[in-house]
Parts: sequence; structure tokens; C-alpha cells
Amino acid sequence: MEKSEFQRRIFLGLSVCVVLWCSSCARGSTRIPENCKWIEVEDEAFRSRVEALAAAVDFNSWPQSDFLKVSPKIGKSLLVEPNLVTKENFFCNEIRFIEGDWSQCWWQWRRVIERPKSLPMELPAARKEKLLAHLSPKLRNDPNFIESYLARLLERERKSKRYKFSITGSMGLKVCVAPCSRAAQEYLVSYMPLRSNMGDRAIAQRFSESKRWEGLGTIGFVAPPMVMFARDNIAVIIDARGELAGEALPLARKIDALIKKQPALTYEQLLARKPSITIGERAQKTDLAGQETVSYEVSVPKGQEIVSVRAYVDGRQTGVKDGKVYIVGKKEGKVKVKLTTTTSELVSNAVEQEVIIGE
Repeated sequence: MEKSEFQRRIFLGLSVCVVLWCSSCARGSTRIPENCKWIEVEDEAFRSRVEALAAAVDFNSWPQSDFLKVSPKIGKSLLVEPNLVTKENFFCNEIRFIEGDWSQCWWQWRRVIERPKSLPMELPAARKEKLLAHLSPKLRNDPNFIESYLARLLERERKSKRYKFSITGSMGLKVCVAPCSRAAQEYLVSYMPLRSNMGDRAIAQRFSESKRWEGLGTIGFVAPPMVMFARDNIAVIIDARGELAGEALPLARKIDALIKKQPALTYEQLLARKPSITIGERAQKTDLAGQETVSYEVSVPKGQEIVSVRAYVDGRQTGVKDGKVYIVGKKEGKVKVKLTTTTSELVSNAVEQEVIIGE
């Protein structure tokens, strides 16, 4: 090969590399950790099960994304008919990827209606038999006691809420902001074996080609009652039933569109969106019967709010209120206090501090 031709090819190769590198930087994909994967699982049987499922659904061929985003604002206002929801709950907890602690948050929406329903005139035979089996032979042979005992239980049964209210629709929405695209997709694959009693073959069917939904997420699946997708580094799982079943796909599309509108971040910028946490080094007594507490402070980047705070003392969850973590049971010595906070962008951070008590 002539020298000029060799130099031309080298130049073209370097030009392509520079273009790709600049394009990657523009998309905000710099310095994503090579070990960006899902949770470190101590249960080898579970890990093996997830790996087998990943192989069955050809996980390694799933399309990847270099974009990194934070979560858009999510709420029941995104539903087509938000007034259908009469009860709602929201909570978050942490999930540990190999790269570190990140967050997973749930919205639980239900449609609960009051309905007239005929009250039972007697307890179900099977339940009555089970209740009587716990009584001593002497009491079982006392007809007056049995009559009074069963009458009290029947009255309690008739006052049960299940005879007054009915759940006609429910939706669970789960969102995880992961450290990269692959981690978000591994989260999808890992969720079903972790949360469901379904067999592996049935789970794999939900990720089959026939369930793929073109245009939803970087990759998405629609397998009623569930809609699951990962857009960039954000995983979304929706489980909708009853009167709310028809809301699942429209909600998924709206969330996907909002994620796409979020600005792309570099990995360093994504980490900078995490809240900052400081925990005191010494516990103090409160006025509440000498209860030990330790103070903490959380600061968040501009435009964010704190949506969840969880605290743990020596690995056990405990209460938090007004900038204080409650230390229950221990009066002196040292404890490890861990605080995890999540922001309105569903980005979390966790800090652990050794705290001195009673010195």
C-alpha cells in the first residue's frame, strides 16, 4: 500500500473516532462505569435464575442508549381520567447497583367505591370450624358460650369494610432511575423473578418478541396487565387492573415522551443531581421521654424537592422527623446511622455515619 493511501485511511479512521467521541459527549454519555450493572445479589440461586431468564429473552441483543436522564414529574394528573383514583400512596426505597445506591419509587392508585351489599347472616362453615377448633373441649361443649362467641364474631364480620367498600380498579407504577441504560434494562428483567410467583417460562413470555411494543422506550413490552419499558437509564413498570386497566399504555406513552424531553446529562452531571446529606456525630436526648436522636441535613440541587427520607440504625429502619433520626433501644455506645433521601427527579443518595450515644 502506498504511503499516501495508508495516511488517508488513518486520517479517515481518526476522523470517524473523533466524530463518534464528540457525538457521545454531546449526548451526555461520558464516563459511564464499565461495571454499570444491576444489584449485587448474595442469593446465587436468584442470580442464576435472572441470568437464565436474560439468556432466554436474548437480553444481550436489546438495543442500548447512551443518554442519561433524570425522571420527569410524575403523578396521577398524567392519567386520562385521574378522577377515577380515590386512594393513592407513594413511597421510595434504595436499590444497590454494583455502581452504588440508586432509587426505585412506587405510585399505588386505586379506585375504591362504596357499595350496598347484603350482610352475612352467619359465618362461613369453614371459618366457623377453624375458629371452634382453637377452643378447649370444655368450651366447645358449652352451647351457651358457643352461641355467644359466634354471635360476637358474626357482628364483627358484618362490620368489616369488605362489606362496605369495593376496589374496582388498581394501578401500580414503579420507576427506577438507574446509572445507565443496561442497568435499567436489567432492572426490568430482574423485577419479575423478584416480585412474582410466576414460573420462568411465563415470565420469559412477557419479554418475547410478540410482546415488544415498537416506539415505546429504548425497548418496551406490553403484556397485560403489565406495560414495561426502559427509556435510556430509566425503567418503568406499570401493572393496571379493573377500571384502571385502560390507563396503562397511555400513561406509559406519556411518561416515555416526558423522559425523551429531559435534557441529556453526562455521568458526572447525573451524579451531581444527587442530594447532599450530612449526619451529626453525636446523639442528643429529646424531650420525648429522653429519646435519643441525631440531627441530619439534606440539601438538593436547584429546582428539586425531597420526596422521601429513610433512616436505618444498625441496619434496622427507624423513624425520622424534623431533621432528626430516632435511635431506639440503645442508650450508650456507638451505632451506625444510614440516611437515604430521594428527590423529585427520583435521584437518591445514601450516607452512613457512626454516631456516639451517651458520652
